[in-house]
Amino acid sequence: MAKSASSMSKPIVVLMLLGMFIAIFFGIFVAYFGSAVGDSLGLLVALPMAMVIGFLFLFDRYSLLLLIMLSRASLDVLLDNTRFGSFGLGAVLNALVIFMAIIAIIQHPIPARKVFCQTWLSFLLIALMSIFFAPEKLTALKYFLVLLSFASTFVLAIVLIKSEEDYGRWIKAVLLSSVIPVIYGFIDLANGGYNGQESEGLRISSTFSHPNVFAFYLVLMISLSFYCYKTKAAYISVFIRRTLPIYIFILLALLVLTKTRTAWVSCAAFFTMYALIYERKYLLYILLAPILAFMIPEVRDRLLDLGQGNQVINYSKLNSYAWRKLIWHDGLSFMSRSHYFFGYGLEAFKERSVDFFTMSGGKKMDAHSVYVQLFFETGIFGLVTYIWLHIKTATLLAPFYKKNKLMIFTMIMLLLEFAFEAYADNMLSYLSYIWYMWFVLGAVYAVNTLKPIESPAEAKT
Repeated sequence: MAKSASSMSKPIVVLMLLGMFIAIFFGIFVAYFGSAVGDSLGLLVALPMAMVIGFLFLFDRYSLLLLIMLSRASLDVLLDNTRFGSFGLGAVLNALVIFMAIIAIIQHPIPARKVFCQTWLSFLLIALMSIFFAPEKLTALKYFLVLLSFASTFVLAIVLIKSEEDYGRWIKAVLLSSVIPVIYGFIDLANGGYNGQESEGLRISSTFSHPNVFAFYLVLMISLSFYCYKTKAAYISVFIRRTLPIYIFILLALLVLTKTRTAWVSCAAFFTMYALIYERKYLLYILLAPILAFMIPEVRDRLLDLGQGNQVINYSKLNSYAWRKLIWHDGLSFMSRSHYFFGYGLEAFKERSVDFFTMSGGKKMDAHSVYVQLFFETGIFGLVTYIWLHIKTATLLAPFYKKNKLMIFTMIMLLLEFAFEAYADNMLSYLSYIWYMWFVLGAVYAVNTLKPIESPAEAKT
C-alpha cells in the first residue's frame, strides 16, 4: 500500500510543479505585457481573449467558426484595438480559420480539395512566390495569409455543408451577422457618423473601419436577404420572411447613408438584372429609386461631385475617381517591362507609392483597384489567375441553374458585384466582407452537389 501511495503521489507532484511553472511563467509574462501595453484596454483584453479562443478551437472548432461567422462583421474596430505591434486578435482568428480549413481538407478531401485546386490554388501559388521579392517580406507574408484565409472560408463551407439543414443553419448565421452592424449603424448616425473628409459630408461606417466596407457588406446582405425572401426557403420562418422586406428597406437606407457610389451601382445592377430576368414589375421601383435619391441633397451632391475636380491643375482638389485614375496612371507608368510578368511582390504598391505617386506627400497609398494592385504586385500571371478563379467559380455554379435558378443567379451576381467593386476600391483589404462572400459561394456549391437521399423503397430496387 505504501508503494502504491508513493507511485500515485508522483503524478500529483509533477502536476503541482507544472502548475507552479505555468503560474510563474504567466505571472512574469502578464507583468511584462501589462507594462508594455500601458493603459490600452483593448490590448489588456487581447491576451485572455486569445486564450479563450484557443480553448474553443481545441474543444469544438466548428462551434468557434459559427461564433466567428455570427460576430466577425461586428469586430473590426475591436480587433484593431487589440493590436500589439503588427499582430492582434484579428491575426489569431485568421490563423485559426486557416488551420480549420487545412484540417478539414485533410479529413474530408472530396470534393473540397478538387475545387480548391480548380479555383484558388494557381493564384495563391503566384502570390506565395511574390513574397520572396516583395520590398517588405513580413508585410507580404501577412497579406498572403489574409488571401489564404479567403480561400479557407470557401473550403470550410464546402466541407461543412452535408445537408440542406446545414446549409440553412449557416446561411442564417451569415444573415444574423448583420443585426449588430445594422443597429450600430443608427448609433453611428446619431453620433455624427464617420470622421472622414468634410467635403464628403455625413457618412456612416457602423462597426466597420470605413463606410466603403460597410456599404459592400450591405450589398451582400441585401442580395442574400432578397434571395431568402423570394425563395421561401424552409429554414426561414414565416414570420422572418414577412419581415424581410422591412429589413431590406432598412439595409437600403443604411446603404444610402454610406455614400459609397460603387456600392449603389452594384445594388442597382442586382435588382435591375433580377427585374429583367424574373419580374418586370420591379423595373418601376428601379426607375423611381434614383429620382427619389436625387431629391436627397447629400446624395445629389455626392453624385454631382464626379462632374468636377477632374483635372490636375496646380493644387486643385481632385474628386475621388480622378484621384484614383491619377494614382493608377502613376503606378503603371512606374513599372518597368521586366516586372510585367511577376510584378514587384505583395504589398509593393503601397510600399513604393511614395516613389511614384505625385500626390503622396510622403504617405503610403493603397491602389484603390484590385486589378491595378495585382498587376503591379503579382504581374500579369497573378492578375490572370485571380480573374480566372472567379470565372471558374462561376462555371462550377452555372450547371445548377436549372435546379435552383434564383440561388445561382444571386451567386453569379455576387461575383459580378465584386468584380465591379474591385475596379475602384481596395476590396482585398476588406476581410470580413470577403469572408462572408466566399463562405456563401462555397455553401451554395456544396448544397447543390449533395446526393439525394434514397428512400428505403428506392434502396431495395
